[in-house]
Amino acid sequence: MPRKQSQFVRDLRRTIAIIIVVAFGLAAAGGIIVLLGDIESEATFQVIGTTAVTGICSVAAFCGATLIGRRVQWFGSVTILLAFVTLLLSVVLLWGDPFSWGDHAPGSTGMTLGDIFYQVLSSFALVTAVASISSLILLLTSRTWLVRIGLPITLGLLALGTCLVLVTIWVESAWGLEWLTRINGIVWILAALGVVIVPLTSLLLRAGTKPTGAVETVETPEKQTRPSNSHPLSASAQSSSAQPRSAQSSTQSPSPHQSPALSQSTLDRIDAAARAEGITADELIDRLLTAEPRNPSADEGSFRLGGGGRGPR
Repeated sequence: MPRKQSQFVRDLRRTIAIIIVVAFGLAAAGGIIVLLGDIESEATFQVIGTTAVTGICSVAAFCGATLIGRRVQWFGSVTILLAFVTLLLSVVLLWGDPFSWGDHAPGSTGMTLGDIFYQVLSSFALVTAVASISSLILLLTSRTWLVRIGLPITLGLLALGTCLVLVTIWVESAWGLEWLTRINGIVWILAALGVVIVPLTSLLLRAGTKPTGAVETVETPEKQTRPSNSHPLSASAQSSSAQPRSAQSSTQSPSPHQSPALSQSTLDRIDAAARAEGITADELIDRLLTAEPRNPSADEGSFRLGGGGRGPR
């Protein structure tokens, strides 16, 4: 079942990537064709605008697609949906001229349908941009204390800044509040600082480090299996007890048709490596088994044939 699920995730990612590339490619081809004609026409502006909006929304959808197959894949799906809705509203803005909708909206104080459409489009564009940035931040693995603390703080600042901007979009009197403008600016400065510092620090601290669980599981078997040669009696006792053990293991050796089970330390190391990648252990094993085998180069082959290695002959 996990293998089928991982295959479905890969197919879904591939499908989303193909749709993004085809949509942006068609929009780019249309923009190039229009630029070869009359540049000052209104149709040229509309096609170029559609190309630009398609490219931006494609990048946003790709950011959401990177979370597919992970624990927070629901957030990636929401980001893709937001990018699609923003693209539709932007196309309506470019080709439908909503500012000509002069009818007053029911229940509004002097606002037209065009004004409300502009507010809806601005809100979706803002939320889509913030969701795209958050999707990339959620790709970070919480290996260090700085990421564990900085990641939720950065996401919280992005959410708070989004809410403050939405208030200024929908509440007309909010533009006159000086304290709200100052708080909005401070929150977005801190959010931008977190967006830059947290991923950069995570990349710098990742080099030369290992997951804590993996280090513990590697060191524990070594301590347990390390022979104690401090006393001669212990060495002789171990040598005498090794003979019945070897005889018992030879009688209980698995048949050629049965594969030996993995030890608990190996299972712990696999779980630790999977947690470090943000995936399950089954997905990690499936990724390693389905990876393409690496063919040794000519230098490596000649080195092995020539007996340059120090392995057993």
